[in-house]
Amino acid sequence: MKLLWKPAPVILLITLIALMGSLMIYYSTSWGPWVYSDSTEYIVTARNLIEGHGLGLYGPSGAFHPLTLHPPFYSLVLSFFGLFGADLVTTARWIDIILFGLTILLVGVSLYTFTGSSWLSIISSFLLFSMPFLVDVFSGAMSEPLFIFTGLTSLFLILIFLRDNRHILLLIAGIASGLSMLTRYSGLAFIITGVCVLLFFSHKPWKKRIIDIMIYGILSCLPTIGWLIWLKIQSLGIRSYPININFWEQFIKFRLAVIETFWSWLPFTSLLPRYTYNLARNLFIFFLLLFLVIFCLMVWKLLKNRLMVFDSTTGLVLGLLMIAFAIAYLFILGFSYFYTYPPPDLIARTLLPLQIAVLLGIFSLFLFFIRAWQSAKWLNIIPIFLAFGISISYLHDSVDIVSQYHQYGSGYTSKAWRDSNIFNIIEQLPRNIPIISNESALVLFYTGRPAYDISELVDKEPQNITARYGDDPYDIPQKVFRENGAALVLFNSKWSQFQQLYGDQSIPRLENLTRDLSLYAQIADGEIYFYPSTMLP
Repeated sequence: MKLLWKPAPVILLITLIALMGSLMIYYSTSWGPWVYSDSTEYIVTARNLIEGHGLGLYGPSGAFHPLTLHPPFYSLVLSFFGLFGADLVTTARWIDIILFGLTILLVGVSLYTFTGSSWLSIISSFLLFSMPFLVDVFSGAMSEPLFIFTGLTSLFLILIFLRDNRHILLLIAGIASGLSMLTRYSGLAFIITGVCVLLFFSHKPWKKRIIDIMIYGILSCLPTIGWLIWLKIQSLGIRSYPININFWEQFIKFRLAVIETFWSWLPFTSLLPRYTYNLARNLFIFFLLLFLVIFCLMVWKLLKNRLMVFDSTTGLVLGLLMIAFAIAYLFILGFSYFYTYPPPDLIARTLLPLQIAVLLGIFSLFLFFIRAWQSAKWLNIIPIFLAFGISISYLHDSVDIVSQYHQYGSGYTSKAWRDSNIFNIIEQLPRNIPIISNESALVLFYTGRPAYDISELVDKEPQNITARYGDDPYDIPQKVFRENGAALVLFNSKWSQFQQLYGDQSIPRLENLTRDLSLYAQIADGEIYFYPSTMLP
């Protein structure tokens, strides 16, 4: 309570930034949060649970498939509100709106509580507010908002627990990190980081440290262990192990994706030279070496002045916490990329927690640097101007994202799809007619009807460009198309999908794909075909 009296203006400013963030997401999601295939799985899984079918999805053959690819917490949260009659897409939108503001508030208030630095807490809040990738993720019906909020909550509670030694904080931290891992399996990085902090930064005797670690670890792992036991009882797996994996090839892909994403984090990229891997790699190495030199200089200065290097208020503990999490998260992501199938996507969205940790870690270490040279008050200007420059660059991209989403929406909830008539035509088809599509998740989202995928697009294996769809006797969807009278729904996205697979041969492949098939409907968004012998009257 003492803390909340003196810093009232700081807390108020952080709260205003958080409210502005929530309003920005509200404005961004006027058409609804963006939805793609993973979002559809979360939403439909929640809907099936509400209807009493279980936590999973129905396949196009009519079989029910329990949820295995993703952990269940986000779908469980959606279904909880759905039990009271709330629309699930609207629920996802309000989760984004609320959690974006709460995440900003959590970071700002926690940093001020832990370090007492007004500039660190304010600029960290504003950096989160302006981050384009964060704004983008919190504008979609995805599990990352819940994952990031619960994970950061656990880490900050552990830091406060180390200072105040109140075990209720440790219990809540364990529950929060457990829910984070039950939202995304990469939440294991939060648990690993929490264990390391309790082990190395606690001032308690080793026996009590181990007890704290056991309490935290059991609470953190219990939800996911329960989930995995349930999957085992049901004889279900999470992800399979890849066979005959080329580790060097996978490593090159992983390295390229990480370095390219690092480049996208840089401010004012339009003013930088054109991206190349070598340039980005060299810049990354330069920043890393510069960081190590400055860090060693700071430690030397503090030791020379006989100051406590690991005093929690110096910012070092917070900075090392964020760096430890970044390393743990990158390790977990890399392990998943090498040893699970399908591997996680290495894109800005999946690497977003790493970016948050890096930014918060860098500015926390700025605080450590400044407090090592307390006589040089002008040093406070450096991180403030740096954060201001980064935020200006980030805000430019964020404003573009928000403006586009507000005007047109994105993904399956965009204005274009909401105005489409193709889903009305699909819904009018008899329920006993199977559906095959190049956008099966889109069909499921709007009509509730599971659809078969086009195998060559899923397997990424080119076929004979002269082959007509339905003539392959060994492909199950084509057999269903030929023998069971399935409808082939081809959306206009087929052009880009086949272009990626066939390159210059994509046009003849598409022409031969539908050669002599019976055209049932053709509208602006795509076409519906039947095999000639099964054409509806």
